[in-house]
Amino acid sequence: MRKTILVMLTTLLLLLSNNTALSQPADLQAQQKKVNNIKQTQQGKEIFKLVDKYSEQYKVDSKFVHAVILVESGYNPNATSPCGAKGLMQMMPATFNARKVGNNPYDVETNIHAGVKHIAGLQAKYKGNMYTVASAYNVGGGAVDRALKTTGQLPKGTKDYVYRVQSYKQLIAF
Repeated sequence: MRKTILVMLTTLLLLLSNNTALSQPADLQAQQKKVNNIKQTQQGKEIFKLVDKYSEQYKVDSKFVHAVILVESGYNPNATSPCGAKGLMQMMPATFNARKVGNNPYDVETNIHAGVKHIAGLQAKYKGNMYTVASAYNVGGGAVDRALKTTGQLPKGTKDYVYRVQSYKQLIAF
């Protein structure tokens, strides 16, 4: 319990002390505009409904899911990263397949279902610490576990990612 609290406090202090990536209000305003534009499209409406559906099913904060989608793919269901992550939630093939919800990571519903199910698993593993969940979603649970075991802190490379997810989460207004 003390270690979990220490990780949460350390992460929060890191985020507050060095939030250079999103310190500019223009970036948040640009992302807010992007989210509002997406919500107006037919595909955007479908995405929001599916996120609500699976977030409710797996008891995951839908705003957190939207923030992950915004950071990971910018709401592009056809996105593919250089390392092979696919779809809206940028699922790696092994992680996607382990969720056993379908075969096509570019299918909007299947990708959201797998991504939310994955977040739910991370949420259970890390006892609801959403900073740690975001970090694990970004670099994998194994990397987070190793960093916590050796340094007591989240992997350094995930600081900006965690900050963006937590910041963008505030942009999602329903």
